[in-house]
Amino acid sequence: MLRTTRRALLLALSFALLAGYLVTGHTMYKLPIGLDPSGFLWGPWLAAHVPLGPAAWIVASLLAVAAAGFALVRAGVRAQRAAVDPERRSFLTGAGAGAGAALASALLAALAGAARAVFGVGEGNKGWRIGTQITDSSVVTTHPEWRADWRGARIRDHRRFGRTGWNVSDIVLGTGRITGENGERIAREAIERGVNYFDTSPDYSGAGSEQAMGRAIRGVRDQLFIATKFCTPVGHLPAGTPVARYVEAVESSLSRLGTDYVDLVHIHSCDELARLTDPNVHEAFDRLKEQGKVRFLGFSTHTPNLVEVANRAIGSGHFDVMMLAYHHGIWPALADVIARARREQDMGVVAMKTLKGAKHRGLTDYAEFADSYAQAALKWVLSNPDVSCAVISFFTPQHVDEYLYASGQPFGARDLAALREYDRRIQGSYCVPHCGACLDSCPEELKIHDILRYRMYFEDYGWEKEGIRLYSQLERNASVCLVCSAPCAGSCPVGIPIRERTTGAHELLTLG
Repeated sequence: MLRTTRRALLLALSFALLAGYLVTGHTMYKLPIGLDPSGFLWGPWLAAHVPLGPAAWIVASLLAVAAAGFALVRAGVRAQRAAVDPERRSFLTGAGAGAGAALASALLAALAGAARAVFGVGEGNKGWRIGTQITDSSVVTTHPEWRADWRGARIRDHRRFGRTGWNVSDIVLGTGRITGENGERIAREAIERGVNYFDTSPDYSGAGSEQAMGRAIRGVRDQLFIATKFCTPVGHLPAGTPVARYVEAVESSLSRLGTDYVDLVHIHSCDELARLTDPNVHEAFDRLKEQGKVRFLGFSTHTPNLVEVANRAIGSGHFDVMMLAYHHGIWPALADVIARARREQDMGVVAMKTLKGAKHRGLTDYAEFADSYAQAALKWVLSNPDVSCAVISFFTPQHVDEYLYASGQPFGARDLAALREYDRRIQGSYCVPHCGACLDSCPEELKIHDILRYRMYFEDYGWEKEGIRLYSQLERNASVCLVCSAPCAGSCPVGIPIRERTTGAHELLTLG
């Protein structure tokens, strides 16, 4: 008779394992991409009825698994008890065992989901455990001094944008933080100084970027190359989105921008082959192109599958442009990917995330090595002749002068010295993206990469409140490092003293 309960428990745990992998894991894997609600199971309904955001999908799936575990095991215990003593009935019979099974089921489902999402089990071992951001597009990159010799800087070089046939400015206006009247003024000034290409998206500033750019381009639309994304104000469109939905998203962008067409539409933050090759998005592009509403197709990518996505896109021959994370001193293989894109498909190549952490604001006496770290970093990117242009976020009037001063300038010995000094100074503090070598050595399973990133927000970006807020949301923080034997020591390939950095982060980011 004992087998009845055992079978019920085995069934509950098997269900938890399967549901955790297929449902919870699927959601956890998709969540960092920032998808539109349609990218999740029952997404539109939950978005309409549960105001907790996409994380509600994970919580709901775990609660459902726990409820199933409770019901199955409680039913097994009651059936076993009834077989022994048919006359004895109790509402509480099996409740304790059911509660234990619920907890075990939820835990197993969470572990199965984490195995898929965090460690990439079943996803080619390419999960999100090594971090999801190269640098944030809105990091504070402004030089502390607004140099007089930068004033009035203009675009001095244009480059052929691959098979699009356009000659675009070598510095491109990133509009991630362009919004409102101030953003409109900055954008208009950049355009007047010769920037003829800007990159926007429906999810930049909650559609505020497209609206501000629509006002900024009045009267000069035909002089500009405009890129936006297959996206909505609340997230990227997932693989399998209906063709009509893709078309609707672009038409909404056209309305906000006040134009009849955009030159380029990207598959946005494309970190999965399924989104890159979705036949629906390609059919939607073909329809929009036939109607004269878009001209060229591109994709943007940075993590965790950048090289795989880029190589598939190049091989397909379907893409005119690629926008990818590219900066000095990391990922040597990217130069080969970029060269292949130009050589085999004559694709336009946009470099993004060019500032490698933007830690220069916190470097004492760094000015002696570079007038502007941003200028040196931009010139390094543009020293690759296969790069068509470099996109960088403009969000203060100074940026128009500071960034455009790098246009057309050669990358020289002073710039190289500045970048080498930057790398030397951040050694032991800059957590290299796409590494994750230390994570398996931590017995507490700390998100070391996130902790160091939040410290970077606090110390280097000037985002003190944001660093504290994000750190406070971690389920387990670096307080455990204070009494740990530090088996992580020596595991960092770039020499970060992990325990020293994490405990320091805890002191900085903990209130009181």
